[in-house]
Amino acid sequence: MTSVERDDVQGLVLSGYATMPQARYVFLEVADPPTARGWLGRLAERVTTARAPQPVRCVNVALTSRGLAALGVRSADLDTFPPAFRDGMISPYRQGVLGDVELSAPEQWAWGYPSDIGEAGRRYRWDVPEHRLHVLLLLYGRDVRVIGRLLREERAEAERQGALRVLHIFEPRPLPGRQKVGNFGVEHFGFADGMSQPVIRGSGQDAKLGDAEARRHVVAAGDMVLGYADGYGNLPAVPKLTGPRGTSVEVGRNGTYLVARQLEQDVSGFRRFVQQAADTLDGDGDPDAEERLAAKLVGRWRSGAPLVRSPHRDDVDLGTDNAFGYAEVDAYGQRCPLGAHIRRANPRDTLASRAERALEIANRHRIVRRSRVYGPDLAEGTTEDDGKKRGLFFLCLNANIERQFEFIQQTWLNNANFAGLYDEQDPVMGTPPPEGGLFTLQGAPFAVRVRQLPSFVTVRGGAYFFLPGIRGLRALAELA
Repeated sequence: MTSVERDDVQGLVLSGYATMPQARYVFLEVADPPTARGWLGRLAERVTTARAPQPVRCVNVALTSRGLAALGVRSADLDTFPPAFRDGMISPYRQGVLGDVELSAPEQWAWGYPSDIGEAGRRYRWDVPEHRLHVLLLLYGRDVRVIGRLLREERAEAERQGALRVLHIFEPRPLPGRQKVGNFGVEHFGFADGMSQPVIRGSGQDAKLGDAEARRHVVAAGDMVLGYADGYGNLPAVPKLTGPRGTSVEVGRNGTYLVARQLEQDVSGFRRFVQQAADTLDGDGDPDAEERLAAKLVGRWRSGAPLVRSPHRDDVDLGTDNAFGYAEVDAYGQRCPLGAHIRRANPRDTLASRAERALEIANRHRIVRRSRVYGPDLAEGTTEDDGKKRGLFFLCLNANIERQFEFIQQTWLNNANFAGLYDEQDPVMGTPPPEGGLFTLQGAPFAVRVRQLPSFVTVRGGAYFFLPGIRGLRALAELA
């Protein structure tokens, strides 16, 4: 088995920096290409690698296709990158794939929006159009003092001699709070998040898993990092640069692709809908009806306990449980509905006649999530909108944007016919029709349908980035 070259891989691939609650995401534009390349070369020496976690501060960096071009990458070399990355998230085709329509259309975004869109009609006033968004600098720190100093230092380096311009600084928060069991924070809808992640074969993290866990969660190195065999046993082509005297330089090895999306959450709307729908479904005033319906929509209880393991009530002792499948105990969705969010996002062992084969298929479409929340929490128990913006700054990593992130979005989350259903999308993250979405609660002797689901999540920004390895960063810095 080939080991991943952790010294050459950026640290974000193997760690979400959970011990660093402070983060700043800096959107940058290349102002002077030669000077910017010099900055990138110096930055490569400071970038946090995957060799070992850092205790105080971490720095990672990613570039858009526009950013690579701005640094001086030739068109012929850009063509060695995959179409999804070159097209960018806002191309008409990719809008359809991702379901970025109506209020989630790029024309409404705060950043990454089309360059021909003016200020009129947009809800935000960030000057970060898609054509100017070149670099994303990701900074993490142990506390406010550390992140403040790190931001000042890295901003000064980026702006030195007019190399780059700072377009915007985004301030996320860690997932707030801790559950009674486990170390996973809580997103704004009130659910523990982040407990189900793939493990990269050859990373060293896979050695900690037993056989059954490995079959469920270990993915091929090439599905997350370029330059290794993927889940099909193939060695995909790696992006290259034209070096001195026409030589070819592998800029892609040990790199990967970073998907960034700002997802605004309608928390008050989610609470109101669950309250009203539970009243409609349960006429006897069961006080647990709301919690039960909310859990059915997500597929886990608020603690993180999976419905497939605890179908009737929350069990905090199962809050970190990720060692489960559906095929043997819940093939028909009577515990965890077939269309629940976590079952769509990772079907595990259900989409083939044999469970082992289904796991292999599902694991070829996994992503590594590195999201953080933003905005203040909505007061507990209130269903009134306080007018403040809050949501999830979604980050994920994958070696193949089309086969992994876009496949999940189009074929699983937004697919009306997922798992034999019809006329349904993901109840939490999906894009329902204007008249509202549908959600089926499987049961005996008959199923029940929840109707008129509104959209609870609106996209407010997004872009595709290339996260190079350390040698890749140096190769970009040495462009003539």
